[in-house]
Order: sequence, then C-alpha cells, then structure tokens
Amino acid sequence: MQRIFLSLATVLVLSFSIFGQSSAKVVAASEIIEQFEKGGKIAYENVTVAGDLDLTNLPNRTNDAVYPEKNKTARVYSAKIAQPMSFKNVVFNGKVDFFRKAENAREISEYRLQFGSAVVFENCIFNQTVDLELTNFDAAVSFADSVFKAKPSFIRIGLQKTPDFTRTVFENGSIFKNFQADQPQNLSAAALSTFYANYLKTE
Repeated sequence: MQRIFLSLATVLVLSFSIFGQSSAKVVAASEIIEQFEKGGKIAYENVTVAGDLDLTNLPNRTNDAVYPEKNKTARVYSAKIAQPMSFKNVVFNGKVDFFRKAENAREISEYRLQFGSAVVFENCIFNQTVDLELTNFDAAVSFADSVFKAKPSFIRIGLQKTPDFTRTVFENGSIFKNFQADQPQNLSAAALSTFYANYLKTE
C-alpha cells in the first residue's frame, strides 16, 4: 500500500511539474526590448521568452570612439542601461545578443552595452547562443543555477565584481577571451569564476 501511495505521489508531482512548465507565460522578446527603450523596469520571472532578445539596436546609444582599423574607419556605439535587470526562472528560446559588429567597404561598426546596475540571470535556460562580447557590467552580475545549451561568449567583458556562476552549467562549453589572451579558450563556469576573481584582485 505504501509503495502504491509513493508511486501515485510521484506521478502527481511530475504531472504538476510538466503542467507548470507547459503553462508558463510566454513573453515576446520585442516586448522586453520595448521596456528597455522606454527605460522601464526589467524584471521577469517564471516566463518563456519567444524570439531573439537583441539589445544592440537600442536608440539611446552614443558614439564613444572612432579609430582606424584595417584601412577602414571603426566606430564604437554604446547603449547605457541604468535600470536593474532581473530574469529569474526564465527560458530563452531565441538568441540573447548584447553585442553586434557590422562591416562594409568603408566602416566597421560595433554596438555594445553598458549596465550601470545589477544584472541577474538566475535559474534560467538559454536554448541558443548568448553573446556578451565587450559588454561592461558596472555592478553585480549573476548567472547562478542557469543552463547554457549553446556556447556563451565571454569575450573581453568588463567587470567591477566577480560574476556569480554558482551551479551554472555550460553544456557545450564557453568562449572566453580577455584582452591579453591571443586565442579564445573554452572554460567551465568554475574556471571563469576563478579567473575573474583573481583578475579583479589585480585591478
């Protein structure tokens, strides 16, 4: 009798879990981008994000640098995001892009992001790529308990505090490169955390 009861209890728990996942609210990435454009509160929990969360086209960006590169004119544009950003228990079905590089016959344009407040991605699932290249985080940033299905890019990001990679999982590794490294490396979450902690001690 006890075994039957435990079996039924297990089935019920799994059923509720599956139902909860399938009934999670779906939010369009365009809706979140609109909140960024308006400067509104960015706080999402227990939702699935449909579409690519591409923040490289935010209108409030400045031209921070102009310099020659490869016989072309390189221009750096940065969008500064002042409000805190929080995603908890969120599934991202599309790509998450914080960096974009465009090139034509005469110019190279880089579009970057600078976050002035805390950035939180906790217990999230990223089903596609996450590009954080050259993103500046001026406050705390957390990826705790999150799962990256594809390789996230941590190329030359700027930090003030060591990111929280507690129980973070990179299922296919990560792409890491600092300003001194010659070649991109594939680092685990633990290795990234150790590198950034030691790096920031020397700054």
